[in-house]
Amino acid sequence: MLAYSELFPWLKESSVISLLHIWAGLFFLVIFPMYAWDHIRGHSDRLRNFTLVTASGILQLFTGLGLIFSGIILLIYDTDTLGLPLEIHLVLNFVLVVSLIIHKVSRK
Repeated sequence: MLAYSELFPWLKESSVISLLHIWAGLFFLVIFPMYAWDHIRGHSDRLRNFTLVTASGILQLFTGLGLIFSGIILLIYDTDTLGLPLEIHLVLNFVLVVSLIIHKVSRK
């Protein structure tokens, strides 16, 4: 929503939304690696079999890492100067949502 503010006119120039997005990103930066590592260790016995759950979990791991790296780049250099990290970040958000849904509805 922040990347395409022309679609959401009420979000244009909203510093509250921008700050909430930055805080959510920092929270994700801290929580995601700890949760991912704990989740991998907790389910290491199931990771030996390649299933849809395993594939979606691997996709979540790499998508989360991509979101962290692209988010740090966007935080440092701003969204107006770099278009590619912005597009990557936006696409990875949708990939993460789809992989979370697949991970949730897949048979364990």
